[in-house]
Amino acid sequence: MESSCPKCGGTGFVPKEGGVVELCACRFEQENVNKVLGIPKRFWEAELDNYQCEDPSEENAYKEAFVFASSFDPSEGKGLTFVGDPGVGKTHLAVGILKKIYREKGIKGRFFDTKDLIYKLKALIEEGKTSKAIRRILNYPLIVLDDLGSERLSEWQREIISYIISYRYNNLKSTIITTNFSLTGGEKKDRKIRKIVPDIELPKSLMVERLDRGTVSKIFEMTKVLYIKGRDRRRV
Repeated sequence: MESSCPKCGGTGFVPKEGGVVELCACRFEQENVNKVLGIPKRFWEAELDNYQCEDPSEENAYKEAFVFASSFDPSEGKGLTFVGDPGVGKTHLAVGILKKIYREKGIKGRFFDTKDLIYKLKALIEEGKTSKAIRRILNYPLIVLDDLGSERLSEWQREIISYIISYRYNNLKSTIITTNFSLTGGEKKDRKIRKIVPDIELPKSLMVERLDRGTVSKIFEMTKVLYIKGRDRRRV
């Protein structure tokens, strides 16, 4: 006979002070968290706890990620943007945040590879089914836009991405972004950045060359931008 959870007695809810209840962690251990959050199979093992820091900028990014997930409040509309070269662990951190928030707070976010998202939206447009899909993306309390800016966008692609970011900005929906692109190219002059990453070498490609300057400005305001310097962990 299967035993009940010692915390909730099998009800799925834990009573708290003031007569309120919260979801028990056991509810999230009984389902495939990766599939619920839309996480690609390559990152199923990624957790904040197993992110390895090899550089001060990676350690800073990890600390910011942990604090963000631990104190996450969906009503605040705050997010993070991880900027760095390929293979420094940006996606690992983003996935770890999604999982921690879901397990500890019961808030269901969603992971989107940006190129895959654009491809699927294009197919839905051709089928006349775009509206419902975009509404879901717009209204998740937390999403990850992974690898933003990795390819040049057509006009309608740029408009869709800009619309998603603008809507979430205006409606205080939290967004986590990972990108290999410098947002404007001027960040190296920022004293706060140079203090954390003194020898930062920004990517030569700029996000403002992929998206309009107004959208990039919103990213700066709606997310805390973190710059990661490190080796490419995909290489031995």
